[in-house]
Amino acid sequence: MSSVLDTMAEKIRICARSKRWWNADIKERRRMVGRQRMRRWHSEEAARAKAELQKSIRQSNRTMWGDYLQNFSGAEGWRALRYVKPRAGTTVEAITDRDGKQAKTSLEEEEMRRHESCHPNDGDQYHELPPAGSAHTSVTEQAVEGALFSQSVKKAPGPDKLSFGAIRLLWTWHKERIVRLTRASIHTGRDPAVWKRASGVVIRKPGKYDCTKLKAYRTISLLRCMGKVVEKVAAELL
Repeated sequence: MSSVLDTMAEKIRICARSKRWWNADIKERRRMVGRQRMRRWHSEEAARAKAELQKSIRQSNRTMWGDYLQNFSGAEGWRALRYVKPRAGTTVEAITDRDGKQAKTSLEEEEMRRHESCHPNDGDQYHELPPAGSAHTSVTEQAVEGALFSQSVKKAPGPDKLSFGAIRLLWTWHKERIVRLTRASIHTGRDPAVWKRASGVVIRKPGKYDCTKLKAYRTISLLRCMGKVVEKVAAELL
């Protein structure tokens, strides 16, 4: 699926001109800074050109922000509030476990969080599967499409970084690949091993203000989006 997306999707190149505040005046002042750098970087003219460039960027930022505040509507007001609301500091004290042991290094802190939040696995042991049935014959293109497009594109992707938005693009270009993959998984009764690997993210629990306690955090697992589509199709067949 990644190869199809790499072939069909348009590549995005991020540069300074990708910023919304970029304009012709900033472009010209940046050229002036480049010319002065080639001549004498430590001269007064170079310092003045660099200061004018930074001033022009600040003015453009203020103009863009003022236009945004004047023209926003609806829920965008809450987004503007998040921008102006002061953020709390990110520096916290060392983590302490239930026994009172304090983490001295980042590796010890990570191990404490993993031991507190994650349960030990069973060694990825596979149980014997029943004989393959005929449920995969009931998987239609409409069922897979409904399972895919009912998922929110705001959900975070798994380790493969293929979000639901990317899989939707793949559906428009090569839907047969997704349908065949779903039918094969249901026919064999087993998900690919890579679908069972998740990216663990540690987040703080709501209402927990003491950041030094391990109980203030919990771990969420980000699974691959394609595996969620197959799971939803299988749930609809039950």
